[in-house]
Amino acid sequence: MKKVVAMLLVLTMTLSMAACGSKAEAPAETPAAEPETEAPAEEPAAPTEAPEEGKTYTIGVLMKTLASPYWQSMAEGLEKRVAELDNVTIEIFGAESEEDLTGQLNIMENMITSGKYDAICVAPITPTNLISGVVKANEANIPVVDIDEKFDMDALQEAGGYVVGYATSDNVAVGKMGADLIMKQFPDGAGVCIIEGIAGATSGELRRDGCKDALAAAEGYEILDIQPGDWDRQTALDVATNMINKYGDDLKAIFTANDTMAKGALQAMINTGREDIFLVSTDADTEVQQAIADGQLVAVVQDPAGIALSCVEQAVAALESGEFGSVDVQPEDTLIPAAVYTKDNVAELMNAQ
Repeated sequence: MKKVVAMLLVLTMTLSMAACGSKAEAPAETPAAEPETEAPAEEPAAPTEAPEEGKTYTIGVLMKTLASPYWQSMAEGLEKRVAELDNVTIEIFGAESEEDLTGQLNIMENMITSGKYDAICVAPITPTNLISGVVKANEANIPVVDIDEKFDMDALQEAGGYVVGYATSDNVAVGKMGADLIMKQFPDGAGVCIIEGIAGATSGELRRDGCKDALAAAEGYEILDIQPGDWDRQTALDVATNMINKYGDDLKAIFTANDTMAKGALQAMINTGREDIFLVSTDADTEVQQAIADGQLVAVVQDPAGIALSCVEQAVAALESGEFGSVDVQPEDTLIPAAVYTKDNVAELMNAQ
């Protein structure tokens, strides 16, 4: 099966997309003509006809960035899993960084106007930066599935946009699993700091709250501080350094909402001589896996490829049913489970790659 992975900058994407035809040129996507009187006026858009048997779908996948190990892992894992499907071709894109809000939107708009994609799966950098892109996809009758970072559904609805599906980790459970690790390490209580992602990012907030609420419900645990680390290693290093200096020996554990920030926190611990702090990460790329094996931290590990595959499957289901969503209907969350890895079992993760 043909698979293409594209890591394109916005300018390159713009130039390449300009050569492609419009969506209207694909006859298989055009519903059979019906008399105007038979189309209900109150419906926002008539559903497309069920596609012919044996059709291969081309699905564009837009991740936050392909410069991050987590999203690289998602892309690589998705390629492998889609290779096992008979009727799907994917193309994968990403912004330059997790701060490139405008660049990610430009890529999505180019994907829509290219006419190449039957459906689009997107992981917005923030809950709002791709809302206008979703609206344009809806207007072009292209179903959209939300990956991992949930849109602000109220803002999306207000803009007149909608998605047909959503998959992510159970981020509240991820945070609670992190708290459980801390409570197991310090059964008599401890002072804990939390480093979340970009302020307002749903996934980071849910992981933060899952950890915070689980600790607050237990006896003897104090949340000393919660700060955003912006999904960034250097920012997290600075934040963790300030936390260590401020709380001293009262700080026993740190929970971070992703790997990149965990690396910064670990460096802060090393720089300040506080490697005794119990560090809990979310995810585990190759660098973090080695740190886990060395006993420097533990991690709650998501299944990024499983999340993305679920989104592709939801896109295919929409295409096959002809049901592309509605502004009045929000899809149910599809939650993909995570697992805990410590020094005792991380070899399983390392050997699986």
